[in-house]
Amino acid sequence: MAEWMRSPNIDFTSRLGSPDLGSLRFRGSAAEGINSVIAAGLLVVVLIGAAIGAFFYLRSRRRMTELAEQREEARLRLMVTELNLGRSEVQMLQTLLGGADTADLLELMESRDTFEAAVQRFREAQPNHAMLKRISQLRQRLEYGFSNVRNPFVDTRMLAPGTRLRCRIRLPSREVSFLTTLLAVNEHQFIIRPPTAKGKPVGLGNLRELQFRVSREHDAEYEFTCNVDGQLPTGAKPVMCAHTRDISRMLFRNADRIEVGIPTEFYVIRQEFTNERTAGHLRALDSQYRFDGEIKDISIGGALVLADGGQDRLHEGDMVVFRLVDAQIKDDVVGQVMGLFARDDGKTQVHLQFLGLRELNRLKLGKFLVSLKQGGATYSQGTKLAQQQNVTR
Repeated sequence: MAEWMRSPNIDFTSRLGSPDLGSLRFRGSAAEGINSVIAAGLLVVVLIGAAIGAFFYLRSRRRMTELAEQREEARLRLMVTELNLGRSEVQMLQTLLGGADTADLLELMESRDTFEAAVQRFREAQPNHAMLKRISQLRQRLEYGFSNVRNPFVDTRMLAPGTRLRCRIRLPSREVSFLTTLLAVNEHQFIIRPPTAKGKPVGLGNLRELQFRVSREHDAEYEFTCNVDGQLPTGAKPVMCAHTRDISRMLFRNADRIEVGIPTEFYVIRQEFTNERTAGHLRALDSQYRFDGEIKDISIGGALVLADGGQDRLHEGDMVVFRLVDAQIKDDVVGQVMGLFARDDGKTQVHLQFLGLRELNRLKLGKFLVSLKQGGATYSQGTKLAQQQNVTR
C-alpha cells in the first residue's frame, strides 16, 4: 500500500481540490433550460391537440347543421306537397316573412298563431297590397280556416267563400231573418249575397250593421255582428261587411227551446246497427221499428218527443229518424236518444240530440225556430215517412 495512504495526516481536500461553484450553477441552469423546453413542447402538443379537436368539432358541427338544414328542407318539401301549395303560395309565405328562411317557413305552416301574427303585421304595414286579396285562400289551404274544428273561431277572416250564414236584421217594427252565402273574403271585408224580394236583390247598403250566426259541425253555433261597408250597385248587388273579432260561442244545448206540437212518425235504428254507419247517412229504411209521437219542443241542438204508449223497446243510445218538412228540410233528421222518462199517463218522454245535421239544414232549422219564436210561422200536422219512402214496419 502506498505510503501516503497510510499517513493519518493526509488532507484529501487539498489533494482533490475544493468544489467548483460555477460548475454547479451551470448544471442548474442547464436543468432549468431542459424543463423549459419540455414545458414548451408539452404546450405545443396541447395546442396542436386542441386545434385538431376544434377542427374535428367544428367539422362535425357543420355537418350536423347541414344535416339539420337538409331535414328541414325535406320537411318543407313534404308539407308543400301534402298541403298542395303552389309556387305562388310559397312566395306569399316568403313575402309575409320578408325572407326565405326554411325554419321560419315551417313555423308559418305549422303554427296558426304565427301565421296570423305575420299576416297582421303585413296588413298593418301594407294595407293596400294586392296580396291581401289572396290571403284567405292561403289560410284555407293551410287548414287554418273555420272548417277545421281544432282552430278556435276568433276572427271572421277564417270564414271561407261558400259558407252559409243566417243573417238577422233588426228593424224598428220587426226582425227579418234570411239565409245568405259568403261570396268572397279578403283581409279587410267579406261579401255576402243579399236576400231577394220578387226576384230582385234587396238593398241593404243603408244599414249600419248586420247580425250573423254560423254553426260548425261537432262544435257549436257562433254569433257575431259586423258593420256594413256598402253594397255594390250592379249584378246581384252583394253587400260588403267589415271583419270582426267580437264573436260569441253558443253551445247547442244552451240554445232556445221553442214549444211546439208536431205529430210525427219516428223510425228507430238500434245502436248495435249503427257502429259502422255515421249519423249523416242513416235513413228511415235502415230502421228496425217505428212509433208515433209528438215533438213538444225543439231547439237547434235537439228535441223533446212525447211518445204514444210505453216504449220498452227504445233504449238510450238508439238513433231516431224523422222529418221536419215545416223547416224546409228535405233530408231525414237523425237524433240520438239521450234520455227516457215514463209518465204517469202511460206516455214516454224521449230526449233527442241531433246528429249529423248538415250546415244548410241547421241554418234552415235556425230560421224556422226564429220564425216560430216571433210568431211568424206555423207548422203542419206532421209528416208520414211511410208514404214518402214506402217504408213498412
